[in-house]
Amino acid sequence: MHRLLLLSWAILLSTGVLIAQTVTGTVTDDEGTPLIGASIFAKGTTSGTVTDIDGNYSFNPPANTELIVVTYTGFEPQEVSIDGRSQIDVVLLESSTTLDQVVVTGYGTQTRRRLTTSIASVDAAALENVPTTTFEGALQGRLPGVTITGNAGTLGAQTSIRIRGIGSINSDNQPLFVVDGVIINSSLGGADLGGPGTSPLVNINPNDIATIDVLKDAASASIYGSRGSNGVIIITTKSGQFNQKASVTINQQAGITRPTNTFDLLTGPQYANLWNQALDARTRITGTDLGDFGFRYDDPDAEPSTDWQDLVLRNGSFSETSANVGGGTERLAYYIGGTFRDEKGYVLGTDLQRYSLRLNLEQKLGDKWRVGLNVNPTRTVNSRQNEDNNVASPLTYSALAFPNIAAFDEEGNTRGGLLSTSNGQNAFAGTPLINIEGQNISLTQNQVIGKAFVEFQPIAGLKLRSSFGAQSLTARDNQKSSSLTTDGNGSRGTVSANYQEVLNYTWDNTASYFMEFDRSDLDLTFAFSMQDEQFTSLNVDGNNFADDRLLTLNSAAEITGGGGFNTQFRFVGYLLAAQYSFNNQLFVRGSARIDGSSRFGSDNLYGFFPAISAAYDLAPSFVNGPFSQLKLRASYGLTGNAGIGNFVSRGLVGFGTDYNMIPGGTISSLPNSDLTWETATTADVALDFELGSGFLSGSIGYYNKESSDLLLEVPQPQTNGINDITLNAGRLRNQGIEFGLDFNILRNDDLSLTFNINGATVSNEVLELTDNDGDGEPDDIINGRQLIRVGEALGSWFLVPYAGVDSETGDALFTNTEGEETSAYPGGNRLIFGNPLPDFTGGFGSRLNFRGIDFSFQFQAALGHQLYRNEARFTETNLSSVFNQVTSQLDSWTPENNNASVPEARLFIGNGNQHSTRYLTDADYLRLRNVQLGYTFQDLGGSDSSLRVFLSGQNLLTFTNFTGLDPEANGADNNSYQSGELFFSRPQSEIYSVGINLNL
Repeated sequence: MHRLLLLSWAILLSTGVLIAQTVTGTVTDDEGTPLIGASIFAKGTTSGTVTDIDGNYSFNPPANTELIVVTYTGFEPQEVSIDGRSQIDVVLLESSTTLDQVVVTGYGTQTRRRLTTSIASVDAAALENVPTTTFEGALQGRLPGVTITGNAGTLGAQTSIRIRGIGSINSDNQPLFVVDGVIINSSLGGADLGGPGTSPLVNINPNDIATIDVLKDAASASIYGSRGSNGVIIITTKSGQFNQKASVTINQQAGITRPTNTFDLLTGPQYANLWNQALDARTRITGTDLGDFGFRYDDPDAEPSTDWQDLVLRNGSFSETSANVGGGTERLAYYIGGTFRDEKGYVLGTDLQRYSLRLNLEQKLGDKWRVGLNVNPTRTVNSRQNEDNNVASPLTYSALAFPNIAAFDEEGNTRGGLLSTSNGQNAFAGTPLINIEGQNISLTQNQVIGKAFVEFQPIAGLKLRSSFGAQSLTARDNQKSSSLTTDGNGSRGTVSANYQEVLNYTWDNTASYFMEFDRSDLDLTFAFSMQDEQFTSLNVDGNNFADDRLLTLNSAAEITGGGGFNTQFRFVGYLLAAQYSFNNQLFVRGSARIDGSSRFGSDNLYGFFPAISAAYDLAPSFVNGPFSQLKLRASYGLTGNAGIGNFVSRGLVGFGTDYNMIPGGTISSLPNSDLTWETATTADVALDFELGSGFLSGSIGYYNKESSDLLLEVPQPQTNGINDITLNAGRLRNQGIEFGLDFNILRNDDLSLTFNINGATVSNEVLELTDNDGDGEPDDIINGRQLIRVGEALGSWFLVPYAGVDSETGDALFTNTEGEETSAYPGGNRLIFGNPLPDFTGGFGSRLNFRGIDFSFQFQAALGHQLYRNEARFTETNLSSVFNQVTSQLDSWTPENNNASVPEARLFIGNGNQHSTRYLTDADYLRLRNVQLGYTFQDLGGSDSSLRVFLSGQNLLTFTNFTGLDPEANGADNNSYQSGELFFSRPQSEIYSVGINLNL
């Protein structure tokens, strides 16, 4: 009996020794340099540790552990057998593969080797030192299937981002933005100045971003179910690492900016001569000589000449300073950063300052608990001027204004008010220059994005996490226009004060469990998510100032208007996801999400969004084959769109003052309890590959995305008392091919050369529309110059065909319904001529490193689309009105110039300036997005220090046949399908900069 007890104790003690066995060692690279923060864990568990500042580690693996796994970013992972050893030193080799790159998938991460869905990614290297105001500009041309368009060259302007085309007619078309797990509002701006508006994304500091992952297909985006149909952009900011020595980075960059293009306008004498020529033609046609009434210029060559465009434009400038420190102890990881950017736009009176701070902390509380905190306060002050679609915009007015009016009086003061030419003509009050000097427009945005989380690992493989994030955003927009300006003339000055506030909360709770058995592993995730957003808006208007120098609302003699409203929405979602892997070769992922939204009808608050994806790597099947990966993947899933007003499903009554200032209410919308989610169904199939040598890696795939139950604003009979009602009606399809290739052409210690190319096609087609008039055929939707018709691309151009110039008469010619050329404008003969959606978008670039020298460039292209230049109906009209013209109009028809490309100039008589294909132009372009040259000085006072100096350029070259200012501009509302109709959109900035990166 005693022997049995002794034997039992011996077994227990030996087991205890096994459990308590400590494994220690070092992790280095192949040159013996310690790797700080390398991960070591027992295979099949979450038990592990990380190396310290000297590359040392020590931990107690669970009993019966046979293998430990050692990983480090940028190096090949290793599995090492313990085999009874207590000292295990590991040497990691630098990775030549992208397969172990970690991408953020929403509520977790995944390596590219195991990815079954379509996710495009960029890291901090793509964003470094790119001299754009916002991070979107650095992404252009880098992500296949992601079209990023700068709506205008205005500082902080909204950017249109389309992932795999346009999937909705009246609902939101922008992707969902998630910053460190916090869903953010990306559409708030200041008061309307006629342009694309200012985006809250301008508050995101590109220097803080570690990675950007774009979820493109339904299988990846469906984890955000209700709002994933336009794709999801996940931004992960930089963080410190445990057991990492503190590192300090200081960046300084400065440069100059100018517009990529300007109008070539007539001088004062040229304008006066063309005016007299147009006046003579009018006299010949009408028999009435307006010259008898003082309309003729007596001496056109003696007219003054003012280059308004030159007066309102300048060489802009910017400077940006950022500093950050990151690192960690055994228990605490930290990152602290700050940036100040000061930018002066190329339009006088436009300036932007951004102040940004960031604090990211993560703390280990014992072996099972972690807590974290991210806080990012920013303040952006944007001094603005009126923008596109507004005649008071400096650039717009500089193109329209009389060039033969002096800008200054005899004493050198800027002239304003209603000015006339020497022949008595006037148009708008003010001048382009006085509009700048006499206006004070400033938008101040204060934003805080914060998140706190707690994580608990009660047993190996099980992780429980709860995080609460918030976005607090306020926008204060003040505008004052003096009595001498276009907006303030006639009312002794105007003022408006606007205030908007967003309080946006996101609460996520997840439980994930990872298990391994034999050659398989299974990862399960359950999530509960809730978002609540509250929006407040207030505005007050006034006019009539005793002195133009007074700027504030309380100085206005009269308050002329005001208003305000509050609104709110809420989302709630439940997610179950599972990923199974067999032999690290077969991967299957499935997910199901149920979402509820306060925006929908009481009978359809919830939507169901399932998805499934699978991938199989063929490479291991070929012994000694050339591929390290040859993975075939496919996915299918549903995502939703809820981008509508908060109460469109409700029957609402609007209250205010009715007839004769008596309070009252009117019906503003009818109830629709059946209104439900717009749903996108996406199918993907793709091949991911990488050569074992690392020379080539890439992906090519096909996608088909159908949006159904479109949230469509359907017109209603006037007898209903409302204009339209939002219904689920219509179907839309986008399909295409995507590819991306990365070449590691050279790779050694002294020389490396890489090249990348990507592209995507988009074919858009309307499949179904409503039959509202009951004739048995789906109704066309016509909006201005654009058409929505079954069988055609969304927003196709619908225009009268322009046929050129009659060489005998100088008449503008059009094509009528019989196909005949006629000088009579055939307004009823509107035909489809292409659309504003590019058939192909893509980019290519390269990077060279040679002994401290680095050189890189990136091009971006958009092909197969057309833009409508509505602005040209004012500046290219062969002087049918009083506005200035571009110099091409000097080639207008005369009896001596009967082969002219421009119809005869006829003052105040339309001759070709009607809406037609005359002003529709191909907008294909290839643009050099960024080029950079740098040199790095190593070992400055310490082995880990370096100093890099660099030169950088943005938008330096554009290859295009586009006849307007900028083929990239699209004049779009971010949330609308409508795009491509331009009205003096400011061109993108051409930027030259110099900078330093100091690492300590």
